[in-house]
Amino acid sequence: MKISTKDYRTLFSRICGTKRVSEDPATLKQYTTDESLFEGYAPAMIAWPKTTSSVQQIVFIAREKGISLLPVSSSPGNRVHGDSLPRSRDCVIIDLSKMHRIDRIDQENRVVAIEPGVTFEDLIPVLRKHGMRLNMPVMPRIGKSVIASALEREPVAMPLYQWDSTDPLLCAELVFGTGDVFRTGSAAGPGTIKEQRKAGQAQVNPMGPTQFNPIQVIQGAQGTLGIVTWATIKCEVMPSVQHVHHVSSDSIIELLAAQHALLKYRLCDEVFIMNRLGIASLLGTENASIEALARELDPWHLIFVTAGHGVLPDDRVAYLDADAKDILAQRGHRITMNEGTFDDRVLLAKLSSPSRDQWRSRPRGGHESIFFLASASQIPKFVNLSENLFTGREVIVYLQPGNLGTSIHCEFDVMYDPGSPQDVGTVKSSLSSWHDAFIDAGAFFSRPYGNITKAVFQHYSVANISTLKKVKTIFDPGNILNPGALCFEDGTSG
Repeated sequence: MKISTKDYRTLFSRICGTKRVSEDPATLKQYTTDESLFEGYAPAMIAWPKTTSSVQQIVFIAREKGISLLPVSSSPGNRVHGDSLPRSRDCVIIDLSKMHRIDRIDQENRVVAIEPGVTFEDLIPVLRKHGMRLNMPVMPRIGKSVIASALEREPVAMPLYQWDSTDPLLCAELVFGTGDVFRTGSAAGPGTIKEQRKAGQAQVNPMGPTQFNPIQVIQGAQGTLGIVTWATIKCEVMPSVQHVHHVSSDSIIELLAAQHALLKYRLCDEVFIMNRLGIASLLGTENASIEALARELDPWHLIFVTAGHGVLPDDRVAYLDADAKDILAQRGHRITMNEGTFDDRVLLAKLSSPSRDQWRSRPRGGHESIFFLASASQIPKFVNLSENLFTGREVIVYLQPGNLGTSIHCEFDVMYDPGSPQDVGTVKSSLSSWHDAFIDAGAFFSRPYGNITKAVFQHYSVANISTLKKVKTIFDPGNILNPGALCFEDGTSG
C-alpha cells in the first residue's frame, strides 16, 4: 500500500521516538553527497533506531507500505564511494550511528562484540586498555563505522591475520528484508547470546549455521539484503615491541617479490607497497610538504612492521628483523633499505589511529579511487596500464596484500581539484572508460560502486546476475533495502 511522505514521521516516530526522526532540510542535505563524484537525492526522512527490535519494526512497516530503506552507520563526512547516497526522493535513511554500544570485550578469545555505530576512534583506545588492537585499514577516517568497514571488506594492513575474506568480521546479528532477525556463525545457537556466554562461548566462529554461511552473502551487499545490528570482530594482541622497516626501489617487480617472501615466512604484521606520492601523502599533511617529500623519494616503497609480545619480545623481533634483511638481500641490487628515513613513531601512530582527513585526497583536495583484486603477477601489467590511462595526472598507487598474501588489493587514487569544475568534469567523464580498461585487462572488481557496477556485473557473467537476483528475492522479497544498488532493480517505494 502506497503512502505519502508526510506519513513517514508518524510511522517512524512511533518506533524510534520523535527526537530520533528528522525531516530537517539541512540534515537531509548531509546525506546527498559524499567524497565521491556522485550525488544522490535528498531522502524523505532520517530515522535513528537504537535497538534491534526497532530496526525489525521499521523493516516490517517498510515492507508493508513499500518504503525504500537505506541503512548507513558511518558519519556523513566519512562516506566515499557513493553507495550510501539515496537513489530516490522517497527513500528513508536508517542511520545506525546511535547504536554505539561496545557490548563485550573478550581478551582471552581476542574478540569484541560491538554495534554498528561504534567507530574506530571509539574502539581503538578501549581495546588498547585490554592489550588488544584491530586489524584495520590504513588510516580510516574518524567517524568510520568498524562494522561497516568489515562488511565492505575494506583491505586491512595485516594480511598475516586475515585467514579468509570475512576476517576480521566473525559473527553477526542482522535483520533481513523480510523482517526476520537472524544470527550468523556460532552466534546462531543453540541458546541465546546470554546463555552462550554463560557457557563460555565467545561467538568467534563465523561459519554456519550448518552448511549455510550467510555472512559471506551479507558482506559486500551494500545493505541490499539485510541490516546488521551487532557483530563480533576479531582482534589481535597488542605488541610491546615494533620495528618499522622501509624499503625502496625503482622496480615494482623487485618489491612484490620481497613482499611475497616476507609473507611466505610470516615475518611481519603490517605490510604494503605504495608509490612515492602515496607515502608522501600518508606522512604529509599539506600539499607543499607532500610535493617536496615526493620529489626526494624513489618511485616505489615497501613498508613492513615486525612485532613482538609476550615472553622475550625483543628477541623475537631481533630474529624477525635478521631473517627479513637476509631475504631482502637476496632480492637483487635494485632494493634499498632506508632505515631511519622516516620517524618510526610517527608512522606507527598513523597505522594504529584513524585520521581527521582523507589522506588519499591530500595532494589536491579530491580523489577518485579505482580498486580491484589481482594476483601479484598481474600488478606490473596494471601499473603499466595506469601510466597510459592517467597520463599527466597525479596518482597514488596502493598495493595491499590480503588473505595471507594470496591476493592483492590494487588501488589507483586519481587526484583532482574539487574547486575546478573543468577538472571534476574531466575525471567524472573518464571514470567509465578507465574502469572498462582495467576490466578488459583482467581486473576483478569484487566491490563495485556507483555507475560502474552495471558494467562490472555484465562483464563477468549474466548467470551471476540471475543468481544474485534470486538471492535478493529470498532475503528482501519486497525490494525495500537499498533498491537499485549492485545489479538489483530500482525500487517502487511510495
